[in-house]
Amino acid sequence: MSEESLTSRVLHLRQVEKLSQRQIAESLGIGRKRVRRILKGSDEARAIPKKSVLDEYNNLIAHWYKQHPRLKATQVYERLKTYGYSGGYVSVARLTRDERTPKNNAYYPLTFLPGEEAQVDWFFFNNEQIGQVAGFLYVLSYSRYAWGIFYPKTSFEFFLAGHLECFKHIGGLAHRHRYDNLKSVVLKHSAEIEYNPQFLDFARFYGFSIHVCNPYSGNEKGRVERLIRDIRVFLYAETFIDLADLNRKFHPWLEKRNMTIHRSTLKTPKELLAGELLIHLPERHYQPRRVIQAVISKTALVEFETNKYSAPSTCAGKAVEIIAYPDRIEICLAGKIVAHHVRSFSKAGMFQNALHSETLLSRTPQFKMRRILQVMTGMDPAFRYFFDHQDNDDKRMSAAYQLFVLLKTHSKGMLVSAVKELNALSCFKIKAIMSLLNLPDSTDPQILWPKDARLLNLTYEERRLDDYDPDSPDME
Repeated sequence: MSEESLTSRVLHLRQVEKLSQRQIAESLGIGRKRVRRILKGSDEARAIPKKSVLDEYNNLIAHWYKQHPRLKATQVYERLKTYGYSGGYVSVARLTRDERTPKNNAYYPLTFLPGEEAQVDWFFFNNEQIGQVAGFLYVLSYSRYAWGIFYPKTSFEFFLAGHLECFKHIGGLAHRHRYDNLKSVVLKHSAEIEYNPQFLDFARFYGFSIHVCNPYSGNEKGRVERLIRDIRVFLYAETFIDLADLNRKFHPWLEKRNMTIHRSTLKTPKELLAGELLIHLPERHYQPRRVIQAVISKTALVEFETNKYSAPSTCAGKAVEIIAYPDRIEICLAGKIVAHHVRSFSKAGMFQNALHSETLLSRTPQFKMRRILQVMTGMDPAFRYFFDHQDNDDKRMSAAYQLFVLLKTHSKGMLVSAVKELNALSCFKIKAIMSLLNLPDSTDPQILWPKDARLLNLTYEERRLDDYDPDSPDME
């Protein structure tokens, strides 16, 4: 048998019959080494690759990774199942391993002119005592001077409030601000970036331009990212009572950091801050707020962030705007503020102003007094304690009604303060509250008599009508 024929025979037995090298050697009567040499020296001897069920999805997977370089194998697997993929997860993980392997990248160092740019970002901090809070950070790229503040949320009004806090502290702002793809800045990041229109209004008001980083490109705002890493080291070594305590300890740490020589500039950020060419702050003040569309329920309540706030009963069922500020909310109907409340960050709470139900209560006089007692009792624990120490149910309703009337002329905080003071003294009299508020007693005024009783018997001589007649001869 010629060498060519032998090679063809060996390849046929290997690739078609699927025999092992030992079986081929026994079948042809040759040594296994010769079989191995023939298979190794022939390109055709290489194993024919099996067709994979993923072959038809290769282009689709490559397109996904081009759009989203950080896709996980589990995410690719779940996507493929919607396209009819019937294979297993292990095959997907094996195919996408090279795409998911981190690449070693090289970056150009970024340099900036004085006042050219600031890098802005949020970061989160979880604490056993105060829960999760959000830190707002503002770093001037030239001097590395940084300032920030912690808030309970990252919603738009706090995003603006963070800017305003930093502008005020630094005494100006950079000409350009660099952001990650935050929803407060970018609504959609596709071929054309769609910016948040209210944030564009904020940027136009202060006169700075916006630079948005590319997705998954943390190196483009490395100054703020590096500082966040240092802040975390500080935070996890401290204990905090509440959010205010956190900010009280955070700001001195920032001040100390701004007075420390930076390893790149060999100067302190505080020293370089004097050379920043910042935009001056305008005389007018921008209000940090967010507007939400809502409808007042039939029970004259409007829901915001799981909490319910009261509105005047005459507004029930009407569409309104909720204007959210960092510390309060306002409810507006047709451009007019109809209610305002201190903002709460609790969950599923109810906050009512007793005066909002006045019109509704007047329609049902037989129910009015008990309803006022119920509303006033739930308004503050101090009121409840005051009412519970009245002698009977009638006096409780009377006390609640009189406090309800005082709400028309005095703030809730003032009344709560007065009631707490009386509760501490174990004095539960409405007259005492009137005295604390410097108000007159509600009882009927007593009749005053003059010291000289003869003044009550004064008489006078009546004048004649002719004295007032213009036709009288005496008037000529």
